[in-house]
Amino acid sequence: MKWFWQRDRAQTPKREKTIPAGAIRRKLRYTGRVQAVGFRFTAQRWAQERDVTGWVTNLVDGDVMLEVQGTPEQVEGFMADVAHESSRDGAFIRARLVQCDDVTPVPEDRFVIRNVNF
Repeated sequence: MKWFWQRDRAQTPKREKTIPAGAIRRKLRYTGRVQAVGFRFTAQRWAQERDVTGWVTNLVDGDVMLEVQGTPEQVEGFMADVAHESSRDGAFIRARLVQCDDVTPVPEDRFVIRNVNF
């Protein structure tokens, strides 16, 4: 996995805030080794690669919560990326899915990292 700083990445062009046809949205909560290992930035990269929208944030209890929106195939692919990375030998991220709820899609244009004040 290649690490890079936020400022080193090319800015993605803004899209119109829409809900694509056939879109689903899932609220996911992961526990395990998910904070201080680059999980949020990695999730954002996977989201850009899968062309999904949503957000990710750290929770004060040490878990990570995110919402991801796209076609069923895109959302399942995103979840598979997390599972694959967590099962890889020597991986820093060790995420275990503990909550998966379907929620109502919302108009948005990208996947963002939300900060939490501890």
